[in-house]
Amino acid sequence: MIRFPYTGVRVTLAALMLIVVGGCAGLDSARIPPIDTGSTQPMPGKVVWHDLLTEDPAAAQHFYAGLFGWTFRNVGLGRGRGYTVIEHEGRVIGGLVDARGINRDVNVSRWIPVLSVAEMDAAMAAVRAGGGTVFQRPLDIPQRGTVAVVADPQGAVLTLLEPRDGDPADRVAEPGDWLWNEVWSSDPDATLAFYQALVPAYTVEAAGDDDGDYRYLSAHGAPRVGVVPKPVEQIPDTWMVYVRVSDPAAAAAAAERLGGEVLLPARENPQGGEVAILNDPTGAGFLVQSWQPGPEHSAAR
Repeated sequence: MIRFPYTGVRVTLAALMLIVVGGCAGLDSARIPPIDTGSTQPMPGKVVWHDLLTEDPAAAQHFYAGLFGWTFRNVGLGRGRGYTVIEHEGRVIGGLVDARGINRDVNVSRWIPVLSVAEMDAAMAAVRAGGGTVFQRPLDIPQRGTVAVVADPQGAVLTLLEPRDGDPADRVAEPGDWLWNEVWSSDPDATLAFYQALVPAYTVEAAGDDDGDYRYLSAHGAPRVGVVPKPVEQIPDTWMVYVRVSDPAAAAAAAERLGGEVLLPARENPQGGEVAILNDPTGAGFLVQSWQPGPEHSAAR
């Protein structure tokens, strides 16, 4: 039986979110590094960062270094809380949060996307009006801007960022880069409506496949987020992240050798290329996909 990730309780995750944004007492939020924007232009609706919560930082670093060639640089957050910057080919692409000791009853390892918004007060109003949950109220991160941690009405958790400067410029994803982000939803229509209210720049578009229309949200001339029915009823609604690879089958085999788990072997993706679903050694789930992006698919960092 496939063991899908993200079966933990939301209360535990809410506590962890305080660490992600530096809201716990004793954490030095000024030490959270900036996102490498390369731009001064905000792009509301774009996923601009990814944080990995992990209960085994050493195993996670070994796994992703071997799988994608990522490198890691610990910056610390005070009082023993580790925050490690993830880099790929000289660019910062995400962060790794040491989640050990927060709750031993539930595995909280997972990837959390960071979504750019135009104005945080308006975003908070949209979250509350739309039936979402605010886990961490807005707070200032000196190197980044204003952040908050929320969940949509179906429970999928993400971080919001009103950037201090701009957002990362669009670029074509290379192997080892972030390729795509999806919300796996128990109610795709409600999910689409919620995110359209959260990010007014979003428009809903569809791409045909064998199972019907694949729907996604676009903004600023590029696709940004897919919204699909979750594949297993028992798992909570969640965001899922994709990394571009040249050969998903080879990546899946490498993931197993590195201590990970193959949840779904490589197979053809109706939207293009091949895709596989993997868990890292601590249970954080993600997808790998081969892809030949055209000009309309350059939104990934």
